[in-house]
Amino acid sequence: MKGRVGGAAALAAWWLYTLNAMVLALGVSWGFYSLCDYGYSFWYPTLDIEEHIQEYGPQNRYRRDFERLEAEQYQALFHQIRNAVHNNGEGLEDIHYPNRLEQPVPLLREAEILHLRDVAHLIRMGTVITLIAACLWWPLALWVRCQHRPPAGSRLIALAAPLLGLAGWLLVAGPEAVFYQFHIWLFPPEHEWFFYWQDSLMSTLMKAPVLFGGIALVLSVGVAILTPVIYFTGLRLAGRGSPASA
Repeated sequence: MKGRVGGAAALAAWWLYTLNAMVLALGVSWGFYSLCDYGYSFWYPTLDIEEHIQEYGPQNRYRRDFERLEAEQYQALFHQIRNAVHNNGEGLEDIHYPNRLEQPVPLLREAEILHLRDVAHLIRMGTVITLIAACLWWPLALWVRCQHRPPAGSRLIALAAPLLGLAGWLLVAGPEAVFYQFHIWLFPPEHEWFFYWQDSLMSTLMKAPVLFGGIALVLSVGVAILTPVIYFTGLRLAGRGSPASA
């Protein structure tokens, strides 16, 4: 009985430590990638965002002349949005672009501003979660150090089960449906979060949700690279020994 309890405790310690390392890796990847505007200057030509703007900018029901801007201006607008959502949503109302008469036109409608403030709230929550993960990194590494190493098969099942569940959901429902479902869970139901390209210069500028797929890909690579670094570094600092013993 004690052996089973000890084995369960060891597996729980390992699983929580691994999960914490992944959360910390995601937070670090997100933070660094945000510093370069989530690679918008790269995704702009790669995802043909200029062609997308040229097609849907003239169709917008609320704004005019958005398609007349230069690539540098579109990138500057995205940069302003990025700065605002990382600053509690401050300054979203002040983002403008010039029309053909060089008059300033507000980029965002009220519904878009409200949505981006919700995004800013999620980013604040993500920052807090990342800080909590950083604080738990050392104690969890010490906890793992005090346990016997769980069998490889148990560790594989504990780690693979949730990942396979997510992969199965993506395969069955499709990435777009999963993306929308997370929006339903994360954003207040009374706030609009789905915007047609013909109604939203924000969505047109980002070619949403296509741009988010590229961002998710980069973050996934960051997590894949940083998770083992964080994992083994924590165990070494905790005196666990070589990675082979973890």
